[in-house]
Amino acid sequence: MSDSLQDRVVRLISGSAHALLDKVEGLAPEAVLAQAIREIDQVVDEVRMELGRIEAAKHQLATRIGKLAGEHEDLSGKAELAVQEQRDDLAVACLERQTLIEDQLPVLEQNLASQRERGVECEGYLRALLARKEEREAILAEFVATRRRDDAPGQAPTHGAREGKVTRAESAFDRVMARETGVVGFGTAPGDAMKLKELADLQRRKRIDERLAALKTTGSTHS
Repeated sequence: MSDSLQDRVVRLISGSAHALLDKVEGLAPEAVLAQAIREIDQVVDEVRMELGRIEAAKHQLATRIGKLAGEHEDLSGKAELAVQEQRDDLAVACLERQTLIEDQLPVLEQNLASQRERGVECEGYLRALLARKEEREAILAEFVATRRRDDAPGQAPTHGAREGKVTRAESAFDRVMARETGVVGFGTAPGDAMKLKELADLQRRKRIDERLAALKTTGSTHS
């Protein structure tokens, strides 16, 4: 979820209903409250679109991981065959490709896990927004009903009753939000790629040499 969208979600789900009612006093309250509900609907649509993008990214990452894992397994058999045929050059090519796959898989898996966390976060925000919308709709209905009662001849104002219902609505929403949402932090500490490149190359070459030696040992044992 982008920072701007997240900020809008947080603003909508953390705003006070009392503050909203104070804002609409003396104005056109039904119109203002209805607009507040429409704003929630707009952000709900955007969060759902974000969830769709997250699901697409998860599918692409899972597909890529599965493809690379299958290729890695296939390369193992090809490397063994190359050693049996005394084609070290082909075996090395297979092992080099395997190490490249092994270097990619952890990153892809980490990205997939991150997307899953983002999905859970978005789902929590979506539930909180829908709870906030339900609360706003209840407040709007109560506000309209209260105004009608107050305007009726012989009826005393029921401001306190309205405030009590608003408080109960907000309390119910707060319970939903506390149960369904949380702040999930993301962040990575970037490494110095230039300094680590040579070490990574050395480690990869060592892995290749060790595997080639192991394949040769296995081949000589079976012969």
